Amino acid sequence: MQNKKIVITGASSDIGFAIFEKIKNENDIFILQYFKSEKKIKNNETRNIIWKQSDFSQNNQLENFIKEINGADILINAAAVTETGLLDSMETEAIELMLRVNILSTVKICQSVLKEMLIKRNGCIINISSIAASRGNRGQSVYAGTKGFIESFSKSLAAEYGRKGIRINCIAPGPICCGSLTKLMDYAEDELKKNIATGQDGRP
Repeated sequence: MQNKKIVITGASSDIGFAIFEKIKNENDIFILQYFKSEKKIKNNETRNIIWKQSDFSQNNQLENFIKEINGADILINAAAVTETGLLDSMETEAIELMLRVNILSTVKICQSVLKEMLIKRNGCIINISSIAASRGNRGQSVYAGTKGFIESFSKSLAAEYGRKGIRINCIAPGPICCGSLTKLMDYAEDELKKNIATGQDGRP
């Protein structure tokens, strides 16, 4: 079996790292993007596991990262920014940051890997969305909007490239017990708990 080149953005986040831990092996090549969190990197850098620091809100860093992932066979987009707050009081910088990281970087990275996947007539793209895209929560209007875009974007990509050997799917986790959820609890704890059938939040 031919070795695969697997790219995971947001790989140092709780969800991104859990995905990596589940699929890591000694045969495939992993390129793992992170922004600031280096705590998970120390014991997880080997010959076939390469960590790349990149701030997707900066266009030059995004473009440099895109150059590093040529020939990707599998792309998992888990990078995202969650800024919680009511829209009338949210800073413009926070809004623009979510748009740049959650939408623009995902579009550009997908566009890049698709070109070579088309040549091979094979590939897989998985975009991480959120249940917030279809179930609005107070304090998440912009974030939910970016994830709604990701779901519509993924569906359209699947329509465009599904018959060309490229699988494109979207995963929408519900409330997961990690960093961003704790911020949202300040705004909508009761709403969140009502919408969890088991009454328990998930784990990465």
